[in-house]
Amino acid sequence: MNKLEKLCFISFLLLIVWLPIPLASNRTWAWSIAEIIIAIQTLLLIFAYRGSLPWHRVNRYRWLLAPIGLFQAWVLIQAQSIDLQLLSVISPNSESVYSSLGFSSGAISLDRYQTFVSFIKGMSYLLFAINAALLLTTVERIKFTALALIVSGTFQAFYGVMVVLMSFELSPVLGLELGSVATGSFVYKNHYANYLMMCLLIGIGLIVAQLHSTESGSWNIRIKRWVSALMSSKMLIRLCLVIMVIALVMTRSRMGNTAFFSATIIGGVLALIFYKDRPRALTLFVVSILVIDTFIIGALFGLGEVRERLESTSMAVETRDQVVQWSMSIIRDYPITGTGMGSFYTVFPSYTQYNVGFYDHAHNEYVQFASEAGIPATLILGIAVLYAVWMAFSAMRTRNVRTLKGVALGCLMAIIGMLMHISVDFNLQPTANALTFVLVLVLAIASKQVRLKS
Repeated sequence: MNKLEKLCFISFLLLIVWLPIPLASNRTWAWSIAEIIIAIQTLLLIFAYRGSLPWHRVNRYRWLLAPIGLFQAWVLIQAQSIDLQLLSVISPNSESVYSSLGFSSGAISLDRYQTFVSFIKGMSYLLFAINAALLLTTVERIKFTALALIVSGTFQAFYGVMVVLMSFELSPVLGLELGSVATGSFVYKNHYANYLMMCLLIGIGLIVAQLHSTESGSWNIRIKRWVSALMSSKMLIRLCLVIMVIALVMTRSRMGNTAFFSATIIGGVLALIFYKDRPRALTLFVVSILVIDTFIIGALFGLGEVRERLESTSMAVETRDQVVQWSMSIIRDYPITGTGMGSFYTVFPSYTQYNVGFYDHAHNEYVQFASEAGIPATLILGIAVLYAVWMAFSAMRTRNVRTLKGVALGCLMAIIGMLMHISVDFNLQPTANALTFVLVLVLAIASKQVRLKS
């Protein structure tokens, strides 16, 4: 490994920590910074390999990279100007809109500018995944990447909790108005909760990797292990998880907390059944996460308020279900081609049946992706996610390296949690959350595919 590649890996870790800091990279200037950094990293990696790019590393991730690449190609096609006669064959409803406005040509997308912006963002996601595939070549690097997520999540959690406990009215840097719930450097509490959830679950996987899989044999050995654990990095990571749980509860995010606890339970059950050389303390650890973190720490920092919000949730007062229902009409009218990535806020107002306020997202990523990109393109992305799930499950079940098995378990839980959370929110829209999820998918595959001698 040359020095330039090592420098790229360090910058890669710093990027992971940086992404959520500028408002979750969910502003044009913020995601532009991320895109520039990713582009520079890509160029430096190309230069580092000097024409001998290790394509075999990239090839290991083809079932992740190919679907993402095909999806971006489709988004680019959506934004292209097309003669109305041809457009009437490809997307009759899009042609009807453009012809009614008097245009001589049109596009599949009903908001070409936003679709092109989505394409640029999507290409940066693809390059990020390729860079991760090139850089995550050893067990040590995979562990460092997981630690970077834990460091980032802990920083976000500590900052988010402190500004609430100290009753800050405005954020210290940008002066944004703060409420009574934790949001960290994010603007929307559910995006913040989603990010913490992913970092938490990766952290749980990393702790599981450090649990002993052999019997203590005697109380003397057991006590020595306890003392050793108290002085080890495992206890430091455990403390980080406690801080993140406090912040997650203080977001008062109903589905964020539900997804975390559900993913932890599902992952714990799967680990108890399928984990190779299952650590004897795994059951106790999972129980401690659910009991100590949830019911004791959570009770001190507002879990009761989250429960009250869940109990008081009613379809009679919620309007998100109406948004999803009306968005289904968009899918019905544009099932194959979609209306163009990023076009939801432009298209949705024509499908509302009464005033429900302003909705720029569907609050359901499955519905929004299907309405904007079309059902076929959405299913293509689903292939990448399902492949990552299978790789993580396979690594957890078959690999002998503890770090790889633990990271695989963490990734599996993080994917499950994300798939649950995006059913009621738009957590793949902020660049920080989207790129972190892409990283989770890469780590899931790396835990299975990485060679012990790279």
